Amino acid sequence: MKNYLIIGQGSQTIQLLRELFKLNTRPDQLTVLTLSALENKSFIEFIKYYKINYTLTTKTKFDKDLEKILKNKKDIVISISNPFIIKSKYLSKSTFINFHPGLLPTYRGSFSTVHAMIDGSEKTGGTWHYITAKVDKGNILKSIEVPINNNSTAFSLNHAVYNIAIQELQGVLENVELGNKGKKQPYNVGTFYLNSFPDLSKIEDEDLKNRINYFPPKFV
Repeated sequence: MKNYLIIGQGSQTIQLLRELFKLNTRPDQLTVLTLSALENKSFIEFIKYYKINYTLTTKTKFDKDLEKILKNKKDIVISISNPFIIKSKYLSKSTFINFHPGLLPTYRGSFSTVHAMIDGSEKTGGTWHYITAKVDKGNILKSIEVPINNNSTAFSLNHAVYNIAIQELQGVLENVELGNKGKKQPYNVGTFYLNSFPDLSKIEDEDLKNRINYFPPKFV
């Protein structure tokens, strides 16, 4: 019986847990490490309802909380919608995988979908990969693609990316359990984008600006 640690927050992580339930994972096989914040209330209520073992953490407490949880063996650690950086000293304690909402290696860091729209790309997507000491640099387990069209918004693309990626979870976990090492990312390819919304002042297409800015319930 596999034991999983889930590091994440919000609606995407609820969807991930539902997928694990569909794959016959029981709530007592799960431990959740999640953000202690008012905007994460719905997720916290969800894990409470299913009586999943959980720890609420903050940026300053994360390392200590993670170390404590990993003292009890976890077969696989799944990171999704995770606002924390996992330090390399913990990676030997389990198998760590992450879902990055952007196509690696081209779009690393934050706001990958937004940057793909700014670049005029015909597609965005996401990447399941192993976690390594270098952020978004681990071997790729599965990439998924979502087309960008003239009606796409950052909001719609973000939901499409997570929805498709979570549907691929079973295959990703099977590959991990079989010892599949994944595909190595090429060296020095792509750009790392910081966690700040990009400047759109040079974009003349007002429709494109509006579609990039559409991120309810937060509007830029």
